Amino acid sequence: MTTWNAGTSVRGMSIAVAAALGSLIVAEAASAGVNGSPCPRNAIAIEPGTLIQVAVDRAGDGAAFCLRNGVHRSQAVRPRPGQRFYGEGRTILNGSRLLTGFTREEGYWAVSSHLPRRPAHGVCLPGAPLCNQPDALFIDDRPLSRVPSKGALTSGTFYIDYGAGKIYILDDPTNRKVELTQASFAFESKAADVSISNVTVEKFASSAQAGAIHAREGARWTMENCEARLNSGAGISVGTGSHVRNCDIHHNGQIGIEGSGNDIRIEGNRIWSNNMHGFDPGWEAGGIKIAESDGVTFRGNHVHGNNGPGLWCDGDCRNVVYEGNLVENNLWNGIFHEISFKAVIRNNVLRHNDRGTRGWFWSAEIVLAASQDVEVSGNTLVIAAGRCGIMLIDQGRNDNGRKYKTRNNTIHANDMTFEGAVCAGGVSDTRPDDENFAIIANGNNLFDSNTYRAGRASQPARFIWGRDLTGWEGFRRKGLEQRGRLVLF
Repeated sequence: MTTWNAGTSVRGMSIAVAAALGSLIVAEAASAGVNGSPCPRNAIAIEPGTLIQVAVDRAGDGAAFCLRNGVHRSQAVRPRPGQRFYGEGRTILNGSRLLTGFTREEGYWAVSSHLPRRPAHGVCLPGAPLCNQPDALFIDDRPLSRVPSKGALTSGTFYIDYGAGKIYILDDPTNRKVELTQASFAFESKAADVSISNVTVEKFASSAQAGAIHAREGARWTMENCEARLNSGAGISVGTGSHVRNCDIHHNGQIGIEGSGNDIRIEGNRIWSNNMHGFDPGWEAGGIKIAESDGVTFRGNHVHGNNGPGLWCDGDCRNVVYEGNLVENNLWNGIFHEISFKAVIRNNVLRHNDRGTRGWFWSAEIVLAASQDVEVSGNTLVIAAGRCGIMLIDQGRNDNGRKYKTRNNTIHANDMTFEGAVCAGGVSDTRPDDENFAIIANGNNLFDSNTYRAGRASQPARFIWGRDLTGWEGFRRKGLEQRGRLVLF
């Protein structure tokens, strides 16, 4: 059934609905980050300049600590089981050290410093070949970009000569705060039942796939009302039982949140502008990536402006819920469920994601790649011109002898407004002799009861099923969208 409407009222209504839903999620995420809540009365007070680890070891398991307002510089804390760490709202754990004593040298500003070379880890984009080296420099809290030689220096960049033990910049550091990352993490241990709340962690030399708050090897860590910013790798790494709630996670070098494990909850956070160092999103970068996990919930987060996917579960993820999130303006897909299993993607607002130039059918708001048993329903999408709405993609993926199947996926009751031509469906990129060659059509996948809104001038629509690129009526003749609507204005 094609519904014809005059004017732009239908499109305007759909975008207005997306904006209203998005505003509600933004309002709910507005509390993300630190606040002025006082520490519990029984918490052990730790003033800036005091060694936190000494207090942690002396107090023992289950102790509570009040990290007083101010800057706790270059501290690396290994919590014990059951310990709780509270900030006062202006509590900052800063992983850097201050640099002073710059002198003029061959037209540059130079400073001698002890510079142990850190191992590089991760895949960089061609334009950022040093993204995976954790040493980072800041002037008055502004991150500088690292360059490979003195000759490449410009304003806003820095060069490290490890052999000479010197750092070079062009910007005048006189009477300015200059910081170099030093500590690799703020919190990390194998302890269970640790909680961290109301603190800011910044400028740690975390490597890629490691967080300034690193709970991956622990169990049942809770991070609440925290801010993680300007760290070299991930802001937060999660593990089994981790709960990240109402945190503000932004401008980290590689990714906002990463990790793996079971029973992970990521709720009510603001995750934005991550991957500022230029990691390759196809390797791992952007907003959130969880892998090899069972029981993951992404709920009520505002995920925007990340240089990579917004929400991403990859590699044998199972029992995943993506619900009530606002995901917008990310460089890659808004929601990406890859080589994984059972999931529910419902009642999210996605708009203007995949701002990159990947092309083909990868450029979509929601992508299920080589995944099965996923229900996608009740989502509201606004899709930029030249992009797709919801896509199934099968490439005959193998891993450890297992062939992943794009099957048993149901896409229904979603509302999509296209600013260009309509694009949606399922696509196969396998050879005729591959066992997955016909799985899009024969694998019990279904699109039905969805609404597609687009301008008349943007036609024809692109619906693909397997390898057959067709229009609206051709899509319906394949048994799809029997109760769906194409609304042209």
